[in-house]
Amino acid sequence: MNIRYALRYAAAGLRVHPLYEVEPTSQRCACPRGTECHEKQRGKHPRLGGWQEKASTDEALVREWWGKWPSAGIGIATGSASRVWVLDVDGDEAMSWYDARVSAHGLVPTLGVRTSRGAHLYWRWQDGVSIRNAQGLKAAGAPNIDVRGEGGYVCAPPTVHRSGHVYAWVREEGFANEPAVAPSWLVDLVKEKPKPEPSRIVTPTRALSPREVASLFRAAADTDPVMRERIGTIAGGITHHAAFFQAEDGIRCPKCGRPEVWYYLDEGPAVCHHRNSCHWAGPISALATVGAP
Repeated sequence: MNIRYALRYAAAGLRVHPLYEVEPTSQRCACPRGTECHEKQRGKHPRLGGWQEKASTDEALVREWWGKWPSAGIGIATGSASRVWVLDVDGDEAMSWYDARVSAHGLVPTLGVRTSRGAHLYWRWQDGVSIRNAQGLKAAGAPNIDVRGEGGYVCAPPTVHRSGHVYAWVREEGFANEPAVAPSWLVDLVKEKPKPEPSRIVTPTRALSPREVASLFRAAADTDPVMRERIGTIAGGITHHAAFFQAEDGIRCPKCGRPEVWYYLDEGPAVCHHRNSCHWAGPISALATVGAP
């Protein structure tokens, strides 16, 4: 039966590739790791190395793959080539979050697949909008919701989940229909955000004092995430935006006592950071000994 579904997906323009299946009785993964296969990967991971490039709509190739592995699960590669992206809503909390958004913005019906704990919602790929492939939308307060966009894939019906659940379309004819265009509120959450423009380099007309250089550096580090990342890499630490130590944390500069935001590297220096900074710098551990007056 899997080959029949795989051929129909391919005919609909969805790029497919075979997945390692789980054995019906033992739920052992058919991959070389067998019982040692990580639980979350069983019945889900691709049989083909480089599946991102190999996933195909070619009928002969699909027949070859499922002729060789008739029980293989079916992966659908998401992204621009398949003209589809998928919202993976996993669990009761996630479903409640999505239902609340639908109540607020209105329902846009689209193709849906019942998964072991929730649903895969298929949406039409829109030209000019890049949908990221990401785990979690925590920034939006969305629990257990993943996005499968460019470079991702989902398990398609009738693939068998490791729990024994069979992925199934909400409507059996689902694969023959066009997914809907996602509502704007959802697209805004999942689309790739434009990268900030690099800082513009201005040639000074005079020599700058060390204090001016330090001030310019701090301002650039605040506004340029690429610079923060480079600093962290060079320093062997992790850079943080200046939102971690604020006045409400009761942390003040050991020298001038100001409660302004701190900008620092993990396991690196803490820096007094405000417009008229006293330029104190020292170990982060020194901050713990300074309380609010």
